[in-house]
Amino acid sequence: MSSLHAIKMSNKCMPDIISKVFREKFFHTLPETIMLAAIVYLSIFPIACTLNRNIIHKAPGQVPIVFTYTGQYRTVCLSGDFNGWSPNAHCLKRNGDTWQIKLFLSPGRYKYAFLVDGTHWIPDPEAYLEEDDGFGMKNSVLIVE
Repeated sequence: MSSLHAIKMSNKCMPDIISKVFREKFFHTLPETIMLAAIVYLSIFPIACTLNRNIIHKAPGQVPIVFTYTGQYRTVCLSGDFNGWSPNAHCLKRNGDTWQIKLFLSPGRYKYAFLVDGTHWIPDPEAYLEEDDGFGMKNSVLIVE
């Protein structure tokens, strides 16, 4: 009877011990683990997005086009129908007062404009062609052959 009693005791006590260890070790470290994972994610994610944002890939048949803008601004980005008018998909790199980006575009007709400091849409002053954007402003037009 005493060995049967020992088995019952161990079956009864074991879940309590496991439960206690689980509560003390897991739940006390869970918030710290989640916090650490969040810190790592938030530290790495913006860097990865920034690094990937300016990588431009050339597909067969595409033509290299260099866009340049001059002026003292905080940011200059290129938006057009080639990138779904994304306001930050193609941000130019600054060298003094000159901003520049190189894209590879397939032959076709493209409308575009510069987004300066995130608020001002400005047509390319070096573009040969312009057309109304439908909002009272102008878009630059580029024909790639």
